[in-house]
Amino acid sequence: MTGGHAIKSKLNFSDSLNIVRELFFLSTNMLSEVLDAKDEYTEGHSQRVRLFSLEIGKELNLSERNLAILSLAAKLHDIGKLEIDDRILKKPGKLTVEERSEIERHPIYSQELLGRHPIIQPVLDAIRSHHERLSGNGYPDHLKGEMIPLFSRIIAVADVFDAMTSKRVYRKREFTDEETIKYLSKQKGRKFTPEIVDIFVDLYNHGVVDYCRGIYMIKKDIYKSLELFRSALDKYNKPDIDRVYLMMGIVLNMVWKPMEAIYFLNKGLEVNGEYKYRIMNEIALSNYYMGNLDALYKNFLYFNENSEHISLTEKIRAYNSILIYYWKKRELEKALMYGEELQNMFKKFEEEEDFSEDDDIFTFIEKKRRDFDDMIYIKAKSYNIMAEIMFDLDKLNDSMKYYNNSLSIKAITGDTLGRAMSLLGMANIYFEMKKYEEAETTAVNSLIANHENRDKYGIFLSSMMLSDIYREMKNYDKALFFLIKARDLKDYARKTDDQYKYFISEWLYQIEKGRADHIIDDIKSKLSEQGYSDKIKGMMYYCLGLALENENKKESISAYKQALGIFNSLQILPYINKVKNRLSLIEKV
Repeated sequence: MTGGHAIKSKLNFSDSLNIVRELFFLSTNMLSEVLDAKDEYTEGHSQRVRLFSLEIGKELNLSERNLAILSLAAKLHDIGKLEIDDRILKKPGKLTVEERSEIERHPIYSQELLGRHPIIQPVLDAIRSHHERLSGNGYPDHLKGEMIPLFSRIIAVADVFDAMTSKRVYRKREFTDEETIKYLSKQKGRKFTPEIVDIFVDLYNHGVVDYCRGIYMIKKDIYKSLELFRSALDKYNKPDIDRVYLMMGIVLNMVWKPMEAIYFLNKGLEVNGEYKYRIMNEIALSNYYMGNLDALYKNFLYFNENSEHISLTEKIRAYNSILIYYWKKRELEKALMYGEELQNMFKKFEEEEDFSEDDDIFTFIEKKRRDFDDMIYIKAKSYNIMAEIMFDLDKLNDSMKYYNNSLSIKAITGDTLGRAMSLLGMANIYFEMKKYEEAETTAVNSLIANHENRDKYGIFLSSMMLSDIYREMKNYDKALFFLIKARDLKDYARKTDDQYKYFISEWLYQIEKGRADHIIDDIKSKLSEQGYSDKIKGMMYYCLGLALENENKKESISAYKQALGIFNSLQILPYINKVKNRLSLIEKV
């Protein structure tokens, strides 16, 4: 017999079951994302309905399993709309009787899409009946009162609130929160279960609904998210208020307000609740953003010494902090060591997720979703840091690989802010590789994403990158256009270094245009200032060397040697090579 031997892979029952669970988790996640992409007017609707429904379910003291069923049903409640023709789904104005009839079939279509397997029957029942009303005037089966499944009655209230308060193609305006709450209250006992409406209204009045909206908005509009968390905090009266303080701290760190973040995080720490260790990790990051790098190291030591009390997720966050610490300390070998250890911890996490053989498909999916949301952000952040380290070591292909890994995660999670920053990092790698067309395309995509996010800081960074790229491409008109755009947004820079990067881009443009003599004094003046990093100082000396090449060869060589000394101490190999090349050229002349 010829040919290769068949490779046999044996899976035990437990492994096979986990694979099926994983596939179902991924499939349901994908279906929800596809539905969001189908209609811009309903984007995020299912996620918000899921968050609202879970809060109602918690107030009803539902079991872990029932909360898991509710979560999945709410996430997929509109999945049948994938079967509805876009001409009906997106039709502005009133529907015909036939079109309305087709829309009302979407709960039935959901069953067909998800299959009719008995194991997921509770989810199918909840989805099929979420448009039923207590009076019997709902659809598709005209069920009345208690005949309607509890999960359907919960989703109905969450669904109507979000639909009425969101933009829709078929009406001129969205309803206000107050108008919608009034409508729900008026329809108690007719359309909606009074107890469920009362619970939802109480959740709304005490900031929980704003908290849920803030969670959703964090990846869409960071400033709107911050506004929602502030609103939630003003009204919040529940014992788990530490979760709101935590999110306030996280978002304030994201918009580069670490001092304000620490205030709220410390308030959350005083609660000494479920989120204690998550808050401690975020406080360490806040201190780092304020210039206290040692805070990351001290935080890591604490988590190491108290590891038996701390979840693996929070230990991984602490390891991510020590990775940042050694990277910023320029101890790159140690950083790589911890980076590798972090990757091993990610694998360990996947192997030791909080699942048991007793978990049914619903509990598994809910735990998987929670772990997925927790871990995915940390992974993306670690990939970005590893990309920076690989860049410094002149391993540009490896750096690109890490950015691509980060970009994939951000695409899956819908993190448009993070996506813009990863694209910017990739553009910088292409730039160093002298692949200017690829750099241009990637930087333009970053700029577009930042405009979509209304992130002026991101627009500033992308504009500087594009100015540098066009300068090297000798397209000076475009280079100047983006340089001016960056200058106008310079005040939105979150770090002192970023403002000096603008000066460096401007100096390089002036040198390229033959105006080196005009900027020498300006460079020397900026070198006498303080507050920027050694990396920026090295780049300034490099610019000074370029500007002096035709003015004073001796001073130019001295400036290059200053830059080389700094880059050698920082171990930034691409910049070391760049300076060495200039020194070699000038010393030959």
